[in-house]
Amino acid sequence: MKLILVDDHRILIEGIRALLETAHEVLTTCTNPQQALLFIRQHEVDALITDYEMPGMNGIQLFEAAKSHNPLLKGILLSMHDERIVVKRALAAGMQGVLLKHVTPSELTMALDKISQGHTYISAELTQKVMQRDAANEMLSERERQVLQLIVEEKTNKQIAEILFLSERTVETYRKNLFRKANTNNIVGLLKYAFANKLIE
Repeated sequence: MKLILVDDHRILIEGIRALLETAHEVLTTCTNPQQALLFIRQHEVDALITDYEMPGMNGIQLFEAAKSHNPLLKGILLSMHDERIVVKRALAAGMQGVLLKHVTPSELTMALDKISQGHTYISAELTQKVMQRDAANEMLSERERQVLQLIVEEKTNKQIAEILFLSERTVETYRKNLFRKANTNNIVGLLKYAFANKLIE
């Protein structure tokens, strides 16, 4: 495939180029999305491999703008974000691949092979992280999430009880359940669990 690589980190993008150009034709590399968009409008490009976070325009927005000019363009998003919403937005925009930015060379090559055959590819590690987070969310009831948020805000059992119109004894039961589900016996462990699974604001 004829590729264009877009990332605002030159070292990273040149590393990807060296990896891919033995099997594909890397037409150019760009360090900003506006430059990439101009190139795509002037050349025949099969696939865009782009970073997600870039100044002025993110990778999904770049792909949408480029695809309006070239409806057959395929896209792979490389992202530091392991959130469902990023994956969902990329797929909704018509991108065929979403991978974490520290993807291995072999997986990136495999992803390109898959999308060249008309398939969609989501990296295994990304899928696993999203599924783990979904499972963690499903494990907690709405009330448990409310209690967890207030614990993170350093509210006491009495304050939580007053805010949520519960008894202190009920709050203590929720607290114990949260510790059990997080597989920890201290606040630090509970906080790590909450942040790792993005259960709090």
